[in-house]
Amino acid sequence: MVMDLRGMDEDPPSAADIMLSVLKEFHVADTEIAEAGAAGRAALYQGLLGDRRCLLVFDNARDESRIAPLLPRRGRGMCVVTSRKALTGLGDVRRMSLGVLSAEEAFAFLGGMIGQERARREAAALGEVALRCGYLPLALRIAGSRLATRTGWSVRRLADRLAVDKRWLDVLVAGDRRVSAAFDLSYRRLTPDAARLFRRLSVVPGPDAGAACAAHLLGRDLSCAEGVLGELVEAGLLDVVGDRFRLHPLLRLYARNRLEAVEGEAGAERVRAGLSRRLPDTTAAAGRWFAASGGVPASACIDVC
Repeated sequence: MVMDLRGMDEDPPSAADIMLSVLKEFHVADTEIAEAGAAGRAALYQGLLGDRRCLLVFDNARDESRIAPLLPRRGRGMCVVTSRKALTGLGDVRRMSLGVLSAEEAFAFLGGMIGQERARREAAALGEVALRCGYLPLALRIAGSRLATRTGWSVRRLADRLAVDKRWLDVLVAGDRRVSAAFDLSYRRLTPDAARLFRRLSVVPGPDAGAACAAHLLGRDLSCAEGVLGELVEAGLLDVVGDRFRLHPLLRLYARNRLEAVEGEAGAERVRAGLSRRLPDTTAAAGRWFAASGGVPASACIDVC
């Protein structure tokens, strides 16, 4: 059974509402549900799952509070939960992170959508499309759908349109599916600090950033910045690589667009200029750290970017 929890909606269904839907799907009599009442519905739900061997798929969960009551406490039932968030508050679960595909997997994915003969004929261009999609499954799905429904197009045509990075988000549209729309859903649920840091990380001149750089961009202390970075990781908008934090290329472009839309071009330039002024200072501090006669003040953070 698959249940859509509509986690990104403004008013998603409550756990009690989902329990009621599951009970009805399993044909529990209305009289039995009424006798249990709202207070006894959870016990009825858990008893039902404990007595059955079943698989429940809860798609698009918003947070732990809405999914925890739905997990079976005993029996042979199994639940699969999908969410844009990491749901780190859930215990006793097996986690599977679905990140980007490998280049080979992305090529095979697109080939399955447009046909193997077409994929082999335009292998180089198809590889470029996969690369421009950042091997992100959603972007690949949309790009593949565009090619599959435009049989008169060459793959090269789409690859060339994606070659201009500022057009990526506009080109990756298929019907009512848009890569940017999926990003919007997660971005709108961020706290103000997390949204500001997400936007400003787009100006970092490199593939990743450290916590001290994030603190500078946010204008807060290191401890606060680490908490905000954790929120972005939890929201699935930021990847962790060791002690560094990385934006996917498509998310970086989306964040750059949001920065200019929210803070204006002048504001975006001030953020870039402020970061540029900081880089020489931290580089000099790093040099003093390694100099035999130097040293770094205890308050300094050696994190160039």
